[in-house]
Amino acid sequence: MDWKTYAGQHALADFVPLEHEGARMLVRQGYEDAARLLVEYRTLPAVETLGGGREAHPVVVLPTGEKAVVRRYHRGGLVQRINSSRYFGGNRAFDELRATERARTGGVRTARIVAAIERPRTVGYTAMLATLLIPGARDAAAWLDAEPAGRRMEMLREAGRQMAAMHQSGVAHPDVHLRNLLVVDADGTPEVWLLDFDKARVHAGIVPRARRATDLRRLARSAKKLKAEIGAEGWAALRDGYGDGWPSGLELR
Repeated sequence: MDWKTYAGQHALADFVPLEHEGARMLVRQGYEDAARLLVEYRTLPAVETLGGGREAHPVVVLPTGEKAVVRRYHRGGLVQRINSSRYFGGNRAFDELRATERARTGGVRTARIVAAIERPRTVGYTAMLATLLIPGARDAAAWLDAEPAGRRMEMLREAGRQMAAMHQSGVAHPDVHLRNLLVVDADGTPEVWLLDFDKARVHAGIVPRARRATDLRRLARSAKKLKAEIGAEGWAALRDGYGDGWPSGLELR
């Protein structure tokens, strides 16, 4: 698909296509000047960095005064030794934008995307995504480690509600784990935000049962790997928050 028609084809009404310095972009309306500067990211020096994925992500200050996290796409596995950042098919950044916006319009708390940017190279392309910083957020693994049992149950119920909303909106998240869940304490109530919809799949309707179960099992595996203390009561709270769409027969532990 021609990238200039992408926003229209996928109902991304708030985004406009732009070209600048050889880069092709889908930019949230009102952030066109910021996107042009992001392509020339050295003109927006990082004021801090955030850990995550395969590298630290720079945080820059936009002309609006808002802070944005800039994430450049990098390959994993053995292939990164010979090709760390080039892609040869699809539209990595635009597809993540599409999935994120579908989830957001379905009621999921997720980072507000400023721009999805792809830069063609002689062979393939490189890509990056800029999102507004979520102030005061901690990843769920760190949050669970620091909070008492009652607060943990409250957060896990809310995480279940957010995952249910994501699946109801038709978005399946292939890498949902405790570090892709951010928690913000809003007036003492934990708000859960879902991040990193790279490689997410957008379905025409609700995500099928088997796929929903796969996403939830992925979360449980991450909790085990990170040694997060959730336990049977915590998983029951997540299920309670998720509600009637919980995949039948699925037990997390």
